[in-house]
Formats: sequence, structure tokens, C-alpha cells
Amino acid sequence: MLAVLLLWGGLAAARGPLYLWELRDGDGELRAWLYGTIHVCDAACFPLPPPVRAALAAADSLALELDPDDPQLGARLGQAGMLADGRQLDALLPFDLRMRLAAAAARVGLPERALQRMQPWMAGIVLSVRAAQQAGFGTDQGVDLWLARSARARGQTLWALETIERQIAALAAGGEAAQRAGLTEIITLIEDDAASDHFARILGAWRGGDVAQIDRVLRDESGDAETAPLLAELLDRRNREMADTIVGRLGPGRRPFIAVGAGHFGGPGGLLEVLAGRGFRLRQVEDENR
Repeated sequence: MLAVLLLWGGLAAARGPLYLWELRDGDGELRAWLYGTIHVCDAACFPLPPPVRAALAAADSLALELDPDDPQLGARLGQAGMLADGRQLDALLPFDLRMRLAAAAARVGLPERALQRMQPWMAGIVLSVRAAQQAGFGTDQGVDLWLARSARARGQTLWALETIERQIAALAAGGEAAQRAGLTEIITLIEDDAASDHFARILGAWRGGDVAQIDRVLRDESGDAETAPLLAELLDRRNREMADTIVGRLGPGRRPFIAVGAGHFGGPGGLLEVLAGRGFRLRQVEDENR
């Protein structure tokens, strides 16, 4: 589904507040930075704004959902995304959706048979990434990857907020109806040739630090009753779990730079509200040089 990529983007130097927050404790002491990232990007995303780079340089470590350079990541995701026992994706879909899947795959230059061994969530990711590539975006220029390599170059510790298995479980969650609905959402986007407009609105919100708008797009426009169980697992439950991990790692003298997908920030179950409920103060950062 669309929330899987969380989020696409480009042109990071736009005007307005940044998607960056200072995380302070009840006494006002700076404990961490919290940054919303986009996983699929283009060269215009870089360089990241000066306050983001300054915060990363001042941190003692970098936390990401997962380490994008983990050599096991691709293999384990790929293995989990395959259907077992020779099953075919078509067997999980109604006839009309099979036809639409084949047409959408052809439209983004994929042989339809390449998707047949995949779980619905993996087929959705593959279709999304291919559509992104056609629009000039790629995972090789994702912000998470740049942050990880920048931190390693300066000798900072990198740690993960969750395990690969946990992320796989979230991607595969919600039940069969939610999984079909998530795949249908991506197919519809390709059919309607609507990706550019859709992600332009997301991009504008990210560039302006507009958490509420991104949350509206993900939950109201990209979600419905059928996808709600999947969103609850992908976003809400993981937000609580990641908040637990963050709080547990904020020991005395520690000051990490914490970067997660921008779609995890907004709404009643978003990281900003969850961390505020744990007694932290959050201040959104602006680029004073703009």
C-alpha cells in the first residue's frame, strides 16, 4: 500500500518548518532529535537542510527503523515476501483484480508473472518502487540511506528501532481483506496515472513540515475501512513500540538523532503525541537561514 514507502520526496530545501523536532525532558534538557524521513527520493533531496545536518553531527548516535545497509535486510524481506508451496498471487485475488494487476504491471514495465510468487504486500512494494523509478525516484537515494552512511563516516553508532522480523510482520498484517485492499490502492494509483499528483501533495507537506497533512493523506485519502487494520499495525502499534525503544535508550548523557518514516509522526497514535504523553516536550525546528 502507499503507506509502505513513507514517503517519497525531493527538493529538500523548500521553505517552511523542517520535519525535525527537538525532544526535551520535563526539565527542558535536550535529549534527542526526531526526524521524519522519506525512503524513496531523488538527487534534489540533498543536501539536507543545515539544521538537520548540524543535529546529526551533534548527536552521539543514529537510530533508524532498520539499518538500510544491513546485508541480511534484502534477503530476509525477499524470502518473507514469497508465497509458499508454489502458490500464485492470482489465487488470492478476485478475477477483476487479477486483470487489473496484470495491466498495472505492464504499465510500469513489469512482467505480470514476476509478481505471481509474491505475497500481496511484496507485490505492492515492487509496483510502488517501479512506479517511483518511472517518475525519477529511487531507494538508492533515500534519506535513511544517506543518514546511515553519513553517520558511519563520522564514526557514530547506528542502532535499529525494530527488527526485520517485526517490520515483516507489520507489512503482512491486517488479514487477507486488508492486504487485497492495500494492493488495490496501488493498482488504482497506477491505473489513474495519479502518482505524480498524489505524491506532490505529500512532498509539499513534508517540505513544509506539515505533519497533519501527511497524516490526512495516509489515513483519510489512502486508507478506508478495509485497510484500517493494516494501518493500525504499520503505524499505530509500531509507533508505541518504537517510542518504548526510544525512551529505553535515552540514558544519562545520551543524545541520539532518531529518524523514522515521516508518516509515523501525526495523529492520535503518532510518535509526537505518544512521546508527549511520556512527558517529553517537542519543539519543531525551523531553518533560520532560509
